[in-house]
Amino acid sequence: MSDILNVWKKNNLVVNALIFLLVLLITDLLVLKLRAGLIVLIGLLLLLAAFVKPRVVFLLLISSFSVDNYGLADVSSVKVLAIILLAGLSSRLLITRETLPQDNAYKYFMLFFIGSIPSFAFAINLSTSLMMYITYISLFILYIFSRYFLKTDKDINTALNYLFFSTIAIFAIIQFTSQSTGKIADERISGGIGDPNEFASFIMVLIPLAFYRVINSSGTSRLLYLGCLVSFLLMLGYSGSRGGILGFLGAAGVLIFYYGVSRVKQIVLFMLVVVAILQFSVPDDFWFRVSTIIHPAEERQIHGTAISYREHAYAAAAKMFLDNPIAGVGLYNFQFNSRKYGISRALLVHNTYLEILTGGGLLSFIPFALILVNIWRKLKLLRKYDNATRDLFICLKASFVSILITSFFFSGDHKKILLFLLALISSSYYISMNKTSSRTRNIFPGSTT
Repeated sequence: MSDILNVWKKNNLVVNALIFLLVLLITDLLVLKLRAGLIVLIGLLLLLAAFVKPRVVFLLLISSFSVDNYGLADVSSVKVLAIILLAGLSSRLLITRETLPQDNAYKYFMLFFIGSIPSFAFAINLSTSLMMYITYISLFILYIFSRYFLKTDKDINTALNYLFFSTIAIFAIIQFTSQSTGKIADERISGGIGDPNEFASFIMVLIPLAFYRVINSSGTSRLLYLGCLVSFLLMLGYSGSRGGILGFLGAAGVLIFYYGVSRVKQIVLFMLVVVAILQFSVPDDFWFRVSTIIHPAEERQIHGTAISYREHAYAAAAKMFLDNPIAGVGLYNFQFNSRKYGISRALLVHNTYLEILTGGGLLSFIPFALILVNIWRKLKLLRKYDNATRDLFICLKASFVSILITSFFFSGDHKKILLFLLALISSSYYISMNKTSSRTRNIFPGSTT
């Protein structure tokens, strides 16, 4: 028996294959909406697995990012799955009494949680505010776990592999079972997330990171990551998201700024792939939606209210903030107050920053902004970084810029990919600092820096 266990531990390929099979099984169950009892059984098994193989469970959690809004009785099964995994991982870490990884961003998260509490007193729908507050706490736990499990460059690359391939596999399953909103080629797709704008923002985080893996791989691996990059570009095009398009331009601008000369071959290849996809693969409606970024009146005349609603919602959000600047109107309570400001439909403001600003006021928005500033400062490129680390930081910066841009077009503060990206940046920063310190100690054995 011990020999079998040793072979099992050493054979990472088998472990990875089993995780992928489990991801496909869970996705298939969620998409086809089979009996809840079977999902509960899988949940219990995962809870048990969290105690035995916590890292495997963490990778499984990452693999579930790209499927959402599939559930039973109007409850997202993926969110239930995430709660089960987080509960299992939390219990294990509490029992083992392991310390949290170093991170100077924790204090800003704490300020955000404290600053959001006064908004409850002004909430029309208190249950929505409480649910969102709990969601923020869950995402912070995800941030901590990501920091805990991403300790080396290998850990980061492994996590990216699971994120890339699970996204493609889940997308393929959902398209095959005709459960996506994009059932035919000329309609917008949303993968397993349910909203094309949110899906585009998710994909835009992956595109620069896939580019990073392409330029730092060789042979078959490079072709594999190039296939992922092309797949993500196709998904972005078929999402038809204007926010995604602007996010792509922002990310591409970062890559061209840093790689315009040093990586000219890779940039030219990247742009050729983009041009080919735009020319031969994206639907005609994509070009119309691109044109409405500059000429919004065209959509109002032909298609309806997406842009016009945002214009009215943003104006209402500004007035709502001026009326309640300190504590806001309650987390995600814009929708319940919007009619007072001339909005005919009770919807979200569809802007991450305005949603936080109106919901939690300055007491929430300032700490949220400080979190973003803290993460951005960690992306500063230093001369002491090796080429691979420099490439990673540039592509992380491109992903960060893209999600900052797309967040103007949907409410993304409660999305897993945002907190995971923030944790990924922090982990990369502290890994690079530790490597630099280790090299310094090897060169100067008596140094304490």
